[in-house]
Amino acid sequence: MDVKQNTVLLVEDDIDLRETISEYLNGVGFEVVLAENGSQGIQKAIQHRPDVIVCDISMPGITGYEVFNMLHQINTTSVIPFIFLSAKASKEDILLGLHLGADDYIPKPFEFGELVKVIRRRIESRQRINEVNDEKFHAILNNSYSGTIILKGQVIEHANKQFADMLGYYQQEIVGNNLINFVNKDDIRTVSDSIAKCEQGAIKDFELEFKAIHKNSNLIDVRFKGSNVVFNGEKRIVSSCSSEVDVLKPVSAKESKKVGQVKLSARELEILTLVCQGLTNAQIAEKLFLSERTVEGHRARLFDKTGTNSAVSLAMWAVRNKIINL
Repeated sequence: MDVKQNTVLLVEDDIDLRETISEYLNGVGFEVVLAENGSQGIQKAIQHRPDVIVCDISMPGITGYEVFNMLHQINTTSVIPFIFLSAKASKEDILLGLHLGADDYIPKPFEFGELVKVIRRRIESRQRINEVNDEKFHAILNNSYSGTIILKGQVIEHANKQFADMLGYYQQEIVGNNLINFVNKDDIRTVSDSIAKCEQGAIKDFELEFKAIHKNSNLIDVRFKGSNVVFNGEKRIVSSCSSEVDVLKPVSAKESKKVGQVKLSARELEILTLVCQGLTNAQIAEKLFLSERTVEGHRARLFDKTGTNSAVSLAMWAVRNKIINL
């Protein structure tokens, strides 16, 4: 079976150096894409999506710094490891390159072997990050009471069983569809705008409520939270979704009219279970990939809704209502 070669985009205006580096990298197993100036570098980075970019700084027209800045604003290229290559070797130049966000800065002249080591190190580092991201997403998808999806634009790339169940579908019926297909027409604009802004980086995350269309054509109230993250080396939006579920609070007939029903969202049920297991806010935040402040907010609402004021009394309430078994 053929092993996929890692691709290096080399952006260098010096033709002799460009060809020499290319020949050496080819000789040690890399596939090399060449660009003779910054403009070509940007175009070929978008076209080829290389595993790493090696770019000279001092070039006529668009400089290496400008190439980096432009590619860093594009979702598909912003996560590619970027190595500056330059005759500028002052401390200030090196710090400037790294301050911009580049992964490495190699001053000329350099040993080709050292360049190869840096390239391989950056590719391996990116692969490890991708593997961690994969694990996180699988954990989010498969170990959550909330419905969770991963979006590429508005298209649902991944959906867990909880999300499919919430809308009355099988998972395979959900994946590959546009999320907007499941949104009530009055809320389409709001949902579309929020996703677009998050995907473009105008906002890092968002939270909103809208009415979703169940398979039986009924409308259900959904709380939707999306965040811009990196998945498989590409930017995606991961979203947790929950609908309100009714949890009956045991009260006397006299009190029932006054108190009514306690409504807990799927996320609140999830956090309630973890609180009852003795986890701290920090541990819950890490497990669910939330901020501690978000967990604190859910916990405060749980206390308010259930009329409790401590983890112990909350656990007792959950046991009485047969939500958990301790």
